[in-house]
Amino acid sequence: MTSSPTPNWPTPLLRLDGPLRSRLALAGLVCSLSLGAWAHEESTSVPDEPGWRLGASAALADVRASRALPSQKMSGYLLRGDSGVDRRDSALEHAVLEAAWRISPQWSSYVAVGQHDSDPAHTEAAWVRYQWAPSETGAWSLQAGRSRPQLGPVMTQAGHMDRFSLMPLAKRLAADGDWIDDGVQVSGQREWGEWTANMDAGVWQGRTFPGSAGAASAPSVHLGLARGDWRADAFVAWFRPEGRGSLVQSSTGAHTHNAPDCSSLQSGVLCFAGRSQLSGASLQWASHDWPVTAQAAYVQRQDEGMLRSVNGLADHTGKNQGGWLQALWQITPDWTVGARSERVRAQLALTGAGASLLVQEAGLTGSAPVRRDTALLSWQVHPLVSLSAETGREQQGSQATSFMLIRAVFRWSTKP
Repeated sequence: MTSSPTPNWPTPLLRLDGPLRSRLALAGLVCSLSLGAWAHEESTSVPDEPGWRLGASAALADVRASRALPSQKMSGYLLRGDSGVDRRDSALEHAVLEAAWRISPQWSSYVAVGQHDSDPAHTEAAWVRYQWAPSETGAWSLQAGRSRPQLGPVMTQAGHMDRFSLMPLAKRLAADGDWIDDGVQVSGQREWGEWTANMDAGVWQGRTFPGSAGAASAPSVHLGLARGDWRADAFVAWFRPEGRGSLVQSSTGAHTHNAPDCSSLQSGVLCFAGRSQLSGASLQWASHDWPVTAQAAYVQRQDEGMLRSVNGLADHTGKNQGGWLQALWQITPDWTVGARSERVRAQLALTGAGASLLVQEAGLTGSAPVRRDTALLSWQVHPLVSLSAETGREQQGSQATSFMLIRAVFRWSTKP
């Protein structure tokens, strides 16, 4: 039996070498004078009136650190098991092309294609939504297609063209980054005096992490409540992975976003089958009197089932949990300072005849909680572009690494 924590895996980037990487990062800063923006909801990209909108956004970052960040590999945690992306060898953090169309007051659609690192472009969203006219029971909508299941704005937006460059450790731990899935979601909003309540219930394919290919559908529920400066959200989702593959971790393993095949046992692959439950809560204070916002978020993934490899089989239970505290202060219309503090850990147990060997194969020995603290200074150069500088420190056990980065986030959109 083994206990261990869980590190983070930042958003992947375009891999470049030395001088070429620096030149592209600098070129990105110059080009960003025509574009720029922060995290956004897919819904807000759809016009309020019938019509269409096109958009393009990108984030480029140049990261400097003396060695790879502890969050790169997530050593000691049962995720995909590959070597991760070394952010020091990257420039393109995230790029998105999007198109939105409000067909009528009731019907709307949205498509977004994104790219991380040198990975192939992928569809991040492709959905159609029907909105019923508001009534005494509130405002309701039904959405079908690919999207980010609604977990509350704090959780859903974090990491996706976010204020901070690195993907939150807790989101990496829970869903291997952003949870993007195909499914159907019904959403409702109701107001009672000064209170506003939101509800989202969805059924998803459940084939992305922590699900697996061929898994049963994954239902999710989100509830939100807001009043004045405050908003609170909570969510839960249930997955039934039938063969969630993880590579045996090694220092020379390649980076991949594709889950290893568990249709047959292969050397170097671990396969999990059972139940995974995601749950979390968040709290946000966005002052109407002061240019200050504060957030707190907590996420948990609980696994229960069987873990197997060509060398053994064992009962597996895991409690992976983490969160962050964040504050932003817009000191002038163009300048913002902020800070985020994060921590994740895991408690993992394997029991059975093959437990000891599987613990060694999965690299679950010697792990420790991972912590990251980051400070931010952001400048709104243009209504469409922001430049920022971040400095921070990551620590796992005795390994601590400081980092600095310069980042450009830009966004362009047009409509008739």
